[in-house]
Amino acid sequence: MVSELKEVFYKILDGKEPYPHQLRTVENLVNGKSVILRAPCGSGKTEAAYAPILLGLKDMPGCRLVYSLPTRALVEDVAERIMKGVAKTGSKFTVSLQHGANSKDPFFMSNVVVATIDQTIGAYCCTPLSLPVHFGNIPAGAAVSSFLCFDEAHVYDYELGLQSMLILLERATRLGLPFLVMSATLPESFMEWFVNNPVFADKAAVIEGDESDIPTRRDRCVVLKWCDKVLEAKDVFDAAEIYGKIMVVCNTVDRAQKLYESIEKQLRTQNFSVYLLHSRFLNEDRERIEKDMKASVRDKNAKTLIVTTQVCEVGLDISCDLLLTELAPPDALVQRIGRCARYGGHGEVLVYDVASHVPYGEAEIALSRKYIVENLDGKRIGWREELEFVNSVLNETFKTIINDKRQRCGVLLGLGDAAFKGDRFGIERNIREILTANLTIHDNPEKLEYKELLCMPWLNIDIRVLSRYLGCAKYWEVIFGHDEHGKLQFKIEVHGKLYPYGFYIVHPDYAKYDKNMGLIFGERGSTLTPVKDKMRDQMALSYNYTREMWIEHSRKCLLAFKKLREKEMHPIHLLADIINLDDYTTEALLAISVALHDLGKLNIQWQKSIGIQENDAPLAHTICQQEVPPHATISADAVYPIFKTMLPNVYFALAFKFAIAHHHHTRL
Repeated sequence: MVSELKEVFYKILDGKEPYPHQLRTVENLVNGKSVILRAPCGSGKTEAAYAPILLGLKDMPGCRLVYSLPTRALVEDVAERIMKGVAKTGSKFTVSLQHGANSKDPFFMSNVVVATIDQTIGAYCCTPLSLPVHFGNIPAGAAVSSFLCFDEAHVYDYELGLQSMLILLERATRLGLPFLVMSATLPESFMEWFVNNPVFADKAAVIEGDESDIPTRRDRCVVLKWCDKVLEAKDVFDAAEIYGKIMVVCNTVDRAQKLYESIEKQLRTQNFSVYLLHSRFLNEDRERIEKDMKASVRDKNAKTLIVTTQVCEVGLDISCDLLLTELAPPDALVQRIGRCARYGGHGEVLVYDVASHVPYGEAEIALSRKYIVENLDGKRIGWREELEFVNSVLNETFKTIINDKRQRCGVLLGLGDAAFKGDRFGIERNIREILTANLTIHDNPEKLEYKELLCMPWLNIDIRVLSRYLGCAKYWEVIFGHDEHGKLQFKIEVHGKLYPYGFYIVHPDYAKYDKNMGLIFGERGSTLTPVKDKMRDQMALSYNYTREMWIEHSRKCLLAFKKLREKEMHPIHLLADIINLDDYTTEALLAISVALHDLGKLNIQWQKSIGIQENDAPLAHTICQQEVPPHATISADAVYPIFKTMLPNVYFALAFKFAIAHHHHTRL
């Protein structure tokens, strides 16, 4: 096994030896044991997550990887990184990404699905965020039977997203599925909770990376200095006189945009390439900026300055010689510091005080300031110092939160309620406290069709920011939905109140989008247009039924099941264990479900409604567009006696019945 592991890592890592923590992580996972991995920034945690899948072990619990991350931008970065790694091995495994603005795999069908945490939890709870809710059973089946990985766990909302993650991990463990939780900045109390929790006893291993194993960290010397003042443009100009690779991190987008505007022109005259990067860019512009920015940073002869925000804290694989950052909580600061001298060598970090604690808590900022002044000012910052910083400020906070059973029960009830109702907002409300909405710019949205609206370039914006800027602006709300038959529909209305997770269109008199500055409020801009690639994807997802005999449809479904079962043997094993039957009988039950899922269409009334007479061969699908009676629940009720006979446990029999009843709508 060790030799096979090393061979996979050699290919992924271009012939380099894997680090000990990478090997130990994969060894545990392929043996069915979960892992909580804490290792420094830049230590190859991502490779340790997908290497087990590349080993091609069909009987490994959870042969699909669902890799969850806190932000859309990070999903894009990690998906690209995994795609490149998989390509190096020559594997035919598929990798897809899934988030609100780039929905490439809403059904979670790929071997590796890289998604935002809200997409994963929405899928798990039968409430997909990027599909009509009536399709909720499909991604749920994938999510509930997969190997779950939660990366950058320190970024999740402590009282919501973190608790939601733990709920999924507890259930995965009870099903015998391994999981992986990764971060560079989780405090000791989080690690200890898994060791002491009886649910995970002997089923989860805590693995620590060692800085001395990683050459780029071992040979790195970064010194931190405290600046008892607010960061200004002059500080950046002074730094540019000495350093050639500089990163400036602001705590808000507005601060970053204003600072960029005040320094950009002058620094360009000094031969600096100047970049702005934050969360209010469209994907194509963010990708362009990151590509140019990385090329400039890697060019030893180029002078580069980057103004950014919290988006740099996770997944941004660049390095600077000097980091100027506003004061932030320890987990955020450690991640920012990780971008200084990232590949080894010497670096300097200047931490500036802030006039306002926003967007962080006032107490967090005060504790962070106190610790830096008393313990870190003028000191070399290594992995040990970073962990001490995190533990000193966050350990007790995490300990209180992670042991708060009442809070976790509240989140569980919230997720259960949202799952029962198909409430997407309810899913989001149990993942993060900072609520967001989707925004685009257009002067006349009433003239747009459904697909055009859906494929507009939407930006994900904090609802508090929208409320502040759109108070007196002209804007519309778009309400996407579907009727009881699953037919897509929408309505547009002028709305006076903003709601989280909604879709809003602001008139270009009140906001503009600039490809180098991002979204800017309070300035006149231009109308945005639908994204052509998204339009093509939507066309590919749409389909029309053709005339098909009932018996032929049943045969085709069984052939599809035969192909699918070859790739999904682990869920079949899992189901067999749950219902206490052998694999062969379980497959037979599944085949019966597939073959007879449309039995209700043999109802005389259903056939008459599509123009078929009693003596004609019955149809399953037809090209007629008229309304037809329901059939899924009729099918379920008709087949139920078979399941009651084969499954003495009534609840197991009902599960098969409901699977058929819900094959068009999960809440029918």
